[in-house]
Amino acid sequence: MQEILLIVASYLIGSIPSGVWYSKIFHKVDVRQLGSGNSGGTNVGRNFGSLAAICVITVDVLKGWLPMAYAYSHYAGQEDLVVMLTGIACVLGHAYPIWANFKGGKIVATSIGVLLGYHFTLALVQVALLLALILTTSIVSLASMTSYCLVVSWIILTDPPLYKIGFTLIALLMIYRHRQNIQRLVRGEERHVSFGLNKAKKKKS
Repeated sequence: MQEILLIVASYLIGSIPSGVWYSKIFHKVDVRQLGSGNSGGTNVGRNFGSLAAICVITVDVLKGWLPMAYAYSHYAGQEDLVVMLTGIACVLGHAYPIWANFKGGKIVATSIGVLLGYHFTLALVQVALLLALILTTSIVSLASMTSYCLVVSWIILTDPPLYKIGFTLIALLMIYRHRQNIQRLVRGEERHVSFGLNKAKKKKS
């Protein structure tokens, strides 16, 4: 019973629509009506600035990190299924939040949080890959999917079966949530960000 409550609570925590609540409280508008229509940190940042994005991303990471860290510390090695279902519940909550009409984000930040709760060092590697890919490609969606899938590939090679399956499902959900971005990538129409190395390259050209 306690395990079921943990999984349900993880979904409810994951459902906290930080981007939506931020935009409604501080800007009197639903961020899902702006830009890409997504409630995540990238769209929040494009519409309300980098500080807003940092706040929203921080909350979204914590939504995955805290429940997963608790589950891992209490159940890993004994009930690994509970641990993995907790992580999956967090990302499902973010993607389909009960508090925001089941219309949520693309699970990148919350998936990073889940990874932090599972394997902190591996999560830092994923974040480093994410930042490096953003700097070199200037495409957030591509960097997010690629960095997470690379780390999940490592989990598939090294970790117990339940975690292989669970993190593969999270990666597949991330790809599914980015399906429109993938279509734009194929057409060469995906939005770029301009900072760091990319900004320098543009000045040179």
